[in-house]
Amino acid sequence: MSVRLHPHARSRLIERGATEAEVIATVESGTTFPAQFGRTGFRRNFSFNAEW
Repeated sequence: MSVRLHPHARSRLIERGATEAEVIATVESGTTFPAQFGRTGFRRNFSFNAEW
């Protein structure tokens, strides 16, 4: 599966404390759930060994 990030999603990575690799891993192997407007959401937890 090829995962492409929308430019808006890419710009929000820093605000959300995520990396592009984490987002791709979440889409490829995270848990799915129904989201608004008939879309699919993806969820996965990652370790964050630092102060937020």
